[in-house]
Amino acid sequence: MSPRSPIGLMRRLFDFSQFRGRLLGALLFTGGLSVVGTVGFSLMPGYSLSDAFFMTVITVSAVGYGEIQTLTDGGRVFASFMIAGGIITLAVWFALITATLVEMDLAQAFKRRKTMKRIDSTRDHVILCGAGRTGLAALGRLVARGTPYVAVESNPAHAADARNVDPDALIIEGDATDDDALMAAGIDRARGLIAALSADTDNAFVCLAARELNPNLTIVGRARSEESVSKLRKAGADRVVTPNATGGIQMASLVLRPNVTLFVDTETSGDGMGLLLEQASVAETSEVAGLTLAEAQIPARTGLLVVAIQRGEGDRDGGDRFLYNPGPDERVRPGDLLVVLGPPPKFPELHRLLS
Repeated sequence: MSPRSPIGLMRRLFDFSQFRGRLLGALLFTGGLSVVGTVGFSLMPGYSLSDAFFMTVITVSAVGYGEIQTLTDGGRVFASFMIAGGIITLAVWFALITATLVEMDLAQAFKRRKTMKRIDSTRDHVILCGAGRTGLAALGRLVARGTPYVAVESNPAHAADARNVDPDALIIEGDATDDDALMAAGIDRARGLIAALSADTDNAFVCLAARELNPNLTIVGRARSEESVSKLRKAGADRVVTPNATGGIQMASLVLRPNVTLFVDTETSGDGMGLLLEQASVAETSEVAGLTLAEAQIPARTGLLVVAIQRGEGDRDGGDRFLYNPGPDERVRPGDLLVVLGPPPKFPELHRLLS
């Protein structure tokens, strides 16, 4: 069955497995009472099998149309017990339906509360606004890199698709253009935001709101048209990506320098040796802060090659600058940004070393 069918959506929204035993018990009780009533009424004078079944139905359901055929004193006693059984049956079904609705509502409430508690404890994460095709691709990369993230998506179908990619996904089902949704996603604690909504105007609004809520946030926006690029930048986006342009550049790179692209730029090609470029900031409390690259032994401890250093605010020459292919005597300073090359599984060790 298709996951987008109505029944498929219901199965994803509600889990009926915990109510299966209760439902089976109620069905067995109702079915057993119906069989007993049909057999009992059919043994009475003047009752055919169809009359007996109809009499059972109107008795158990408490409709009470009246006797189809005149009952004997024993028949009325039997009918009285059937009425009592019908009242019990109705009560069982009412209680079952009520308990099911209440428990499902509570289960969803506890699930939302658990999700919000996890989000509240998340730090230095990326907020993904929109889980459509572009958003899902970004989500897959965040998961592959082990980067903490919180997704904001208003479409339940897209949210379900995100959970198919990552069962442990932290998702706020709300409107990303709403400041409350961004605050709930922890924008004040986030390191970056990806605006991947379907409309350029919505992405511009998200960038504008995000920049106001967190001036230090790194914001990347998606633009469908080249005309929207400047608007997103004015709205606060640090980088703007147009899927057509990005795809064209990648295709040209694969033709002009295929071996280099497959060797390094595997993040977009998904092929090759699996080496990626990563950046990591050196914290003041890092054990390598103040050491030379030879003393820090980053390649030996992490398996990653330092290809460049971007000097931070502490650069005595003033301004940020890149130092390519740094030598072993180059000193690592707090606030520096190291650019390294290596396999993605090694990146968490680098972040632990520099944090």
